[in-house]
Amino acid sequence: MRITHVHIKNFRCFQSLDLPFDTNIILIEGINGTGKTSLLEALHYLCYLRSFRTHLPQELVQFGQDNFFIKARLENGNPADGYDLQVGFSNKKRLVKVNNKSIASYKELLDYYRIVTITEDDLGLIKDGPEERRLFIDQAIMLANPEFFALSKRCKDIVDNRNALLKRGASAESYQLWTEQLWQITQQITHARIEALSHLQEEVRKLINHYFSDEFTITLAYYSKKALCDSYQEFSEKHSSLYHDEQRFGRSLFGAHLDDFMIQFKDTKSKNYASRGQQKLIVLLLKVAQVRRLMIAKGAVILLLDDFMTDFDHGKAQTLLTVLIELAVQLIFTIPTPEGFLQKVLLEKGAAKLKLTN
Repeated sequence: MRITHVHIKNFRCFQSLDLPFDTNIILIEGINGTGKTSLLEALHYLCYLRSFRTHLPQELVQFGQDNFFIKARLENGNPADGYDLQVGFSNKKRLVKVNNKSIASYKELLDYYRIVTITEDDLGLIKDGPEERRLFIDQAIMLANPEFFALSKRCKDIVDNRNALLKRGASAESYQLWTEQLWQITQQITHARIEALSHLQEEVRKLINHYFSDEFTITLAYYSKKALCDSYQEFSEKHSSLYHDEQRFGRSLFGAHLDDFMIQFKDTKSKNYASRGQQKLIVLLLKVAQVRRLMIAKGAVILLLDDFMTDFDHGKAQTLLTVLIELAVQLIFTIPTPEGFLQKVLLEKGAAKLKLTN
């Protein structure tokens, strides 16, 4: 799977943009403000139907317009097998089509197009709160197993209903009913997350072993807000004060929506002790591990990198470029001007450079 052409209309700063993607390595060059990140944002939106910068699609519409349109031509190794994927947003409604046929489900979309994106904001995986880490692992699971989306949505609905019940004063019977439902769905989500983190950690271990000669370690450890136990009865007995605590706070104090996982670098908390360069290394390796697992589960993936390589020294950057190139997926980089080490190496590897201007 690779993108061969992109057309964007009324998206962010682009009134109209057409770009050919002729190779498996694309360099998007331009000074600040020319739309490099917005271009990757559009490609990301085609996959996730949401931006990595905002939850509101109205904010993606170019100023003065009331709609946007994104279209990509994709191929699976043979031009004859190419297909068009497009997303339009107008009148607060979104329409997704493949070859002008409407897509009925998110699962169907992921059969055609899978993206993993790396941006500076992904450092929030380490530096920010649990919500960023939950979003990362849930999206990783969903790309490989789209049915997880329905499970996650069901969990949100249960939490919302349960919180509403707690705020207005829950009867013991209704409280037990909603608590057991939350416990059951949290069990399912927790098991899926722990399994996914285990696979990611194993892939990261392989990468470190192969490319870095085991010079450091990265470990992932899942933490539930409250221990779920092996049965709901055991959970109820272990957390006998939960009902009174939740009545007092008026909200759910356990569930998958509150859980977290810790990322350790060299057996220490990466948030507290890893340098910025080490944190970026962790994020990049986690994303590469995600790509490798996704390729096993679903097939080809496209990897987007938004000016993410500039903080690494030449030696580390060279190694990481080797890691990326040997994935054998389409790589789309945004790069600053003027030209530097990154551009030089990638151009030597056959990359095509596209320059955006104001």
